[in-house]
This record gives sequence, structure tokens and C-alpha cells, in this order.
Amino acid sequence: MKTHTRIILAVVLFILPILVRSVTFYQTPFYKAEVSRPDFASFKLPEPPTPSASLAAVAAPAGEGKVVIIDAYHGNQYVPNEIEPLVTALSARGGRVEFDKGVQPLAGQLKYASAYIVFSPSLAFSGDELRAIRQFVDSGGRLLVFADPTRSLIAVDSYSGATFVSPDVNYINPVLAPYGLSFANDYLYNLQDNEGNFRNVKFVDFSDSPMTAGLKMVVFYGVHSVQPNTGSSLIRSDSNTFSSLTDQRGIYAPLALSENGQVLAAGDFSFLTNPFNQVADNAMLLGAIADFALGSERAPSLVNFPYLFSRPTSLVTVGEVRLDASLLGPIATLQNALKLVNVPLNVRAKAADGSDVIVLGALQDQDTISVYTRPFGITLNEENGIDIKGLGKVSAEDSGLLLFSQSPRSNTLVLLAPTAKMLPELVRLVAGGDLSSCVVQENIGICSLTPVSEEEDYSFDDYYYEYTTETPVPVP
Repeated sequence: MKTHTRIILAVVLFILPILVRSVTFYQTPFYKAEVSRPDFASFKLPEPPTPSASLAAVAAPAGEGKVVIIDAYHGNQYVPNEIEPLVTALSARGGRVEFDKGVQPLAGQLKYASAYIVFSPSLAFSGDELRAIRQFVDSGGRLLVFADPTRSLIAVDSYSGATFVSPDVNYINPVLAPYGLSFANDYLYNLQDNEGNFRNVKFVDFSDSPMTAGLKMVVFYGVHSVQPNTGSSLIRSDSNTFSSLTDQRGIYAPLALSENGQVLAAGDFSFLTNPFNQVADNAMLLGAIADFALGSERAPSLVNFPYLFSRPTSLVTVGEVRLDASLLGPIATLQNALKLVNVPLNVRAKAADGSDVIVLGALQDQDTISVYTRPFGITLNEENGIDIKGLGKVSAEDSGLLLFSQSPRSNTLVLLAPTAKMLPELVRLVAGGDLSSCVVQENIGICSLTPVSEEEDYSFDDYYYEYTTETPVPVP
């Protein structure tokens, strides 16, 4: 009996705490309480701003035949389908888009381009590339640079395991430096008025410019601020916008133009991509950017050979220059170089009417060539030197001159070597298309040549050589 009682007591002591805890935790008996719920009927999801006006179709190809080069060689942090809306807008205006993948030097591609576009690079530009871009802009080409604070390069040190963040502004600011523009290593944000997120900033303050005509509002989805040191801001934020660099309120610019009007810097390019290009007036801004890229009027320049001529071209010689065997080979190379750009070159005794002209001459024929040198302020002095107005004096013994002039009727390129014997080297230099060894200022080029004595005669008209194992002896 005692054993039975102990068992019952043990069971009760085991169950009793469980019952007490259950009643306390679940509040038995249960009393139904009213639970407050959100008013879903009155709740509205935020919607992106709609365009202020419908986009007008492009009436006529504004950039027919012009070429836009897009950088794809500097670790650019984009994929082609992201920028498809911009490529489509350029094509709709008659432009042709090419991607630079480093197959040939950048200077070669920029010779015929209307615009060069760079998106968020992660590799530095070389000195030669920076010089090529500078020459390109100076000759009327347009440079468009897009950065993005969300596209920074993240690298991990293989030894320490440390993580390094390298923002795209480190690689693009050297490209912009000559034009008084730079990106800050920040992002803009607005806590009061934004498009669904504090980093999606609305902009409604626009400068008076063809780039911003008709815009009421644009939205940038993560954007660097642009610092126009000598340029001008095209778009400005309101006073409630902050920079992550200082967390200070201010008026910041996401888009700016250089002082010469040839360079555009944008701190974001997500507004060009789908679906963000359909928000507010982003599509109108995209169209204006395409018009800007195709709106350049490039002046022909010596560094752009063979893209100096647009008509069939005549090659003529003046003075004592003769078409001997040493000159025919370089002329053939020159002919092939122009053939690649669909410009026929024909050797003539006199330039054909309505054609462009290449003139071959020698500096020693002063009376003959003066008609070509005088318009450039070039004279030959008695000390065997060349006086060039604005440049100074150079040697006439080992320097070749390139002179380019443009007119509505004809473009003329004059090649002058110190002597007729040195002319083939100068022709080969120009035909190669690389004038990096020449000093080029505006439309005058000065190239260093190897002196050749006039007494040296390479022709075989008078005698030939009988070659043996010994010293060759001329046989009449």
C-alpha cells in the first residue's frame, strides 16, 4: 500500500509543475483579444515618377555615318546589355557604335571617331592613351565619362587576406583632369524626398543648356558628385541632399560639362539602364546624351592621317623631285593606306580639279616650295635652318616638314624633306600613320630624318656590281 501511494505521489509531483506552467504561459482559460491590423485599403505603394512629356521620335539621322567608341579595355564594370538603351539611341540617330577591346592602339581608333565613352573603369589609362584622348578632344571629339559608386573594384590580398576597395574614380579622374572636372569618392543621398530609397535622389534644378532642355525631373540611383572646377554644372541637387564623404547638406552636381563644351562627366550610369531609363525624364536625358555624343564637328588634323581626305586625292611632285625607284615603294605604301579608308590616290603631273592633294618636295628647292611654306610663316635662312613662326628655328639638314591646309575646295598635305634623297623616309613615316616621332603643332609637323648625302647614288642605271667572295668591284 505504501508503495502504491508513493507511485501516485511521484506522478502527481511530476505532472503538477507542467500543468501550472501551461496554465500560466497559455493564459488558460483563453480570452480572445482584439489585434490591431494595418489599414491595407488605404495603403499605396510608392511609384516612380512618370515622364513629364512623351518622347518625340528622332525625325532624321542627326549623326549619320559618325562613329562612337565605347571603352571595353580598362576593366570596365558594366555588361553590354546594361547600356543597350544608349546604344539603341545612338543607332537610331544614324551613329555606329564600336567597342574598344585593345586590339589596336587607342589613338588609331580615335582618328575617325566622333565620341569616346568610358564607363566605370578599374584599370588605369596609360600615358599614351591619355595623350591620344587629349589630342582627340582638342581636334573636336567628344569625351563622355560615367562613374558609379556601386561599381568599385574589391580586391583581396592573397597573403594577408585583407580586402581593398578601389573606387572607379581613382582610374577615371586622371582622364578628366585636363578639363577641370573630377569625381568625388562619395555617393549622394536625400532622406526627405527620394524615389523609394535614400540613395535614389531626385533632381529638379537644371542649367539652361541643350542637354537639359525640357527636363522637369531626373532620378539617379546611386551617384557620385561631380566637381566642376572650371566647367559648369548641368544638374544640381536641393539643399536637403547629403554627400557620404562629409555627411553635410549642400548643393551637389551629378552631371557637369567642361568649359570647352567637349567633355561630359556623369556620376552615375544606372539611369541609362532598363528599367530606370523609363523613370521621370531619364529617357529624355538619355536622348540628349546621344545627341551630344554625335554632335561633334572634328577639324582634320595631321595626327588623324589617313582621315584627312574625303575626295579622290592627287599626288604631285614639285621642284627637283623625281619618281625614281627609291620613291615608288613608299608611294605605294601611302596609296594602300588611303585605300583602307576608301580614298583613291593617283600620281599625276598636275592635281585634278576638285581633288584633294598630296605634294612631295624638297627644302633645297626654295623658290619652288615657297608657295607652300609662306602661308604657314615658314622661311629658310642662309644658315641652313628653318624659321617657323611661333615655333622658332629648326635644322634644315635632318628635319622634314608636314604642312596641312583645308579649304572647301581641297585639302592639301605637303611633305618637304631636306633633299630629294631623304623624301622616301618621310613618305614612309606618314604612310605608317604614326607621327609619335614628330612634333605636331596645329597643322605643322616637324619630323626627324636620317641625313643622306646627295653624292650617294643607289641607282643601277650606269653600272652593276659583280659579287664574289671578295670585295665587289664595279664593272662598267
